[in-house]
Amino acid sequence: MRWYRDAFCELEVAEAERRGVDPYVVMEEAASAIPPGSNGVTATFSNVMDVKRWVQASPSFLQFDLDNPAGSNRVACIRALEEQAAYVTRGHLAILSELAGRTWDEIVLTGGAAKGALWPQIVADVLGVAVLLPEVKESTALGAAIYAGIGSGVYADLEDATARLVRFERTIEPNPTAVTAYDEHFARWSAVYPRILGLSDAGLLRPMWWPAGADAVEPS
Repeated sequence: MRWYRDAFCELEVAEAERRGVDPYVVMEEAASAIPPGSNGVTATFSNVMDVKRWVQASPSFLQFDLDNPAGSNRVACIRALEEQAAYVTRGHLAILSELAGRTWDEIVLTGGAAKGALWPQIVADVLGVAVLLPEVKESTALGAAIYAGIGSGVYADLEDATARLVRFERTIEPNPTAVTAYDEHFARWSAVYPRILGLSDAGLLRPMWWPAGADAVEPS
């Protein structure tokens, strides 16, 4: 999102400066007018984790509708980026569900995405579960502070620390109509991504990331 902001969103950055808000606020306001599925625009950036070969495809936007410039444009790409991140999250949640042998009715969203207005709703809709937004979005820093407090005796234990420090700002409920739509969009993205990755395997495109020890494979 930072790359896209810097590469394509000069107008949104200027508008944000005029209004005195974060550029991401303006970007999400524009993207909120685009329906789930981004009018067909599909982003392929990060991949679902594979510990044996976690290669990331060449960063791409696919399927622009030349007959619909108003709905198939750089604003649609903003939403497509947020959707693709949610698709990766859905893939990771499926891995956790398989390993743990259980499902979840709600998740906690932290980090930069949790600061948005549109992004948490997209995550809720793609996953089909409630998304809890904590007051403190930087969970890594908060966790470090919690354990430092426990170690120094400020808090009795983890339960005491979390009860006193962890507060939730709001809960985002999934929209049933969007959940149904995203089931189809996620299935399509899951089928498209390996094919784009195959172009990198063939040496035709440069992958976004190729970890050490990951060998090339013959495209199917």
